[in-house]
Amino acid sequence: MQATRKLLVAREGPVTTVTLNRPEVHNALDRELSAELNATVKEIGVDRACRVVVLRGAGETFCAGDDIKEFNTWEPDDAYWQVRQYQETVNLIEDLVPITIAAVDGVCTGGGLELTLVCDFVVATDRSRWGMPEINWDITPGWGGTSRLGKFAGRRKAKEWNLIGGLFDAATAERYDLVNRLCGPEHLDRDVAALIEVILAKDPDTLRCTKYFLNRAAELNALQGMWFEGAPGRRSGQLFGPGIAEFVDPDSRQKRRALAANLWR
Repeated sequence: MQATRKLLVAREGPVTTVTLNRPEVHNALDRELSAELNATVKEIGVDRACRVVVLRGAGETFCAGDDIKEFNTWEPDDAYWQVRQYQETVNLIEDLVPITIAAVDGVCTGGGLELTLVCDFVVATDRSRWGMPEINWDITPGWGGTSRLGKFAGRRKAKEWNLIGGLFDAATAERYDLVNRLCGPEHLDRDVAALIEVILAKDPDTLRCTKYFLNRAAELNALQGMWFEGAPGRRSGQLFGPGIAEFVDPDSRQKRRALAANLWR
């Protein structure tokens, strides 16, 4: 995966960091950046050594969604094909095997907010600003604002944010389940790193299975979701991971519990 002018990709061991790099426009997604993000996500999807993906924005901002100024240059059918690409990208991110983390600072609106909805974790600064302002520009959300947002925040808030188009603060985003962790801007990297440390300490096969179960269960009723939990052979050729054997040893048991218990304290 090669970095480009508008998309920076860095690999450090099993962690891949993808940075939207148009800070002068709050990392708004024009067609070029959108295509680069789509291609990068596809590459990550077949990278078996990658265990964590961090999605962030350059500068002190995350992503303002579509580059609306660019719309004036589009041909009549460009919108259809662009939305299809956006939807493919977020669906691919949601289905990635690695654990995905959105590191959010500054503006997180429109397509930027929709990107966070398909990440497994969201760590955000307390100064971040959220919203679905498309209605103000006579356009509709294209990649999750009406289909996914209500599953997190409920129908009332999803309608309020989409039909009124006002921005809301980070505390509200946390209250309505859009954020796992709020922190000061100076602690964003630290808190993301702490989360990565916990994730990498887990058995990758168990993580993969559990994430898959959670994603499928979100679209099924409880009985259907429990089928995945009880399906035999769900791991790579074995039923249980190494933690079962270690559970009987008090020191190993305490070590495994400690990282998760102390996360973000």
